[in-house]
Amino acid sequence: MRRTYISPNTVRITLGGFELLDFSYRGGDHRCSVFIPWPDEQARRWIVPSIADPWTGAAQYAFIAALSRPLRRRLTVRAFRPDLLEMDFDVVLHGDSPLSHWTREAGLGTSVRVIDEGRRYYISRDTRWQLLVADEAGAPAALAVAEATPETVPTTVYLEGASFGGEGDAIIGPHVTVIRLPRLEGNARAGQAVRAAVLDKATSMIPDKVGIAGERSFAKALCADLHAAGVPRKAIQAGTYWKAR
Repeated sequence: MRRTYISPNTVRITLGGFELLDFSYRGGDHRCSVFIPWPDEQARRWIVPSIADPWTGAAQYAFIAALSRPLRRRLTVRAFRPDLLEMDFDVVLHGDSPLSHWTREAGLGTSVRVIDEGRRYYISRDTRWQLLVADEAGAPAALAVAEATPETVPTTVYLEGASFGGEGDAIIGPHVTVIRLPRLEGNARAGQAVRAAVLDKATSMIPDKVGIAGERSFAKALCADLHAAGVPRKAIQAGTYWKAR
């Protein structure tokens, strides 16, 4: 339906259609699998799952031959407007990655298959303090979780990559503090500043709940660091959105 730049490298993709009549939005980190074609092969006839149920759809995808199936990317629903039958996804552009390429090329009328994967991260009202950590790819999920957090739960959000669109920071609420840290280039340095800042904060007061969203190795290393610092494993929940190669 629309493609809107909300920062120099962040695009908001708006999808719409009568198929959204059955979509049940649960807020927070509600994710969907979005199936896109490989770059430069837009005209090829791809086989996509025909069922929107996450379990059945995932099983169908697994049985489709590798050369016949499209790319699968998980994105957080940033907004859903049932009266207009529209949903928004925020995509951070990274060079010429397949998702970035598709996002730049997608236009009015582009068709895409979406499988609903639901919400996975929940927080109770008796939580004393919540810590959220994300890189640019995971920022939409972290901000969506912060927006869904009860006002009685103090929340600190660390975002790696200051270029991510921050138009919503001020309206989340006084119980949420958003801290932006620059992303260091190179796999060896990426995430170091964030991990150091998060560990310093977590050791000063152990959080009751930690949500991590971002690159796989970064999330895994941070989980290990937090556990070593005294945060219980059951308090940590991580969601990975990409993998460094």
